[in-house]
Amino acid sequence: MKILTKFFLTFLFYLIGISISAKENYLNELVPGSKISFQHWDIKQSEISGFSYFQYERITKAGKHFIIEKNINTKPDGEIFTSKILWFDANSGFPLNYEEEDFRKKFRIKNTYSGQIIKTSLYKDGKILEFETDIGMENVVPLEIFFFYLRKNFQKILNSREFSFTLFLPLLAMELEEKGLPRSMSLVQMIVELKEDTIIETPVGSRKACKLLIVPKSRLLRALLPREKTDFEFIIAKEIPHNILHFKLGKTKHMLLEYNLPE
Repeated sequence: MKILTKFFLTFLFYLIGISISAKENYLNELVPGSKISFQHWDIKQSEISGFSYFQYERITKAGKHFIIEKNINTKPDGEIFTSKILWFDANSGFPLNYEEEDFRKKFRIKNTYSGQIIKTSLYKDGKILEFETDIGMENVVPLEIFFFYLRKNFQKILNSREFSFTLFLPLLAMELEEKGLPRSMSLVQMIVELKEDTIIETPVGSRKACKLLIVPKSRLLRALLPREKTDFEFIIAKEIPHNILHFKLGKTKHMLLEYNLPE
């Protein structure tokens, strides 16, 4: 218990020194009418383990205009195991809220972004858990916006000797809240550790790309947390709009299967 307490205190002091870039909007990364899909490849079993499907739509609701990202993840047989939707303001490109339903773990979660506050609502086992995460003046990147953030800042990443940002892990915040632990521990500073040029074969032909390895900046966290949950590997196209071609987390590699633009 003493070791665990020491880790919590060390991590909280570490968070005090976080430096964050300015707030982001994602109009250039949003293409209404486009559809993207990925194949999930289980590296250890050498077999297809599922698929991800994304589609982007422009809609009007109660007189307001939005761009939404719809995402479903399926097993190889097509059974849906998660469904997600991310809402953006169509004029500003700022994210507004995020909803996710996990049919395996049987929960729903909703995040609402309002100024310096991220409001989270969790629906699980017939109970509702609600809490707020105060990010102060920091521009924290929620996990659900991670892809957009990397694409928007791709050139900055390539031109920077050390590019870092803070990743907000909502599900971790939820677990911390349930256990009575500080939610600030769900704010993890990440760093791009590797930049490597490569050429990738995709459904739309060969693409020049760059491989990025993104890991926690804290060596303490790297030592304590399993790599399969904290280390991200991305291959991102060099040409605009810097689409993500491959990404890997843990034992699963996600490979671009389809990319359709609106006519």
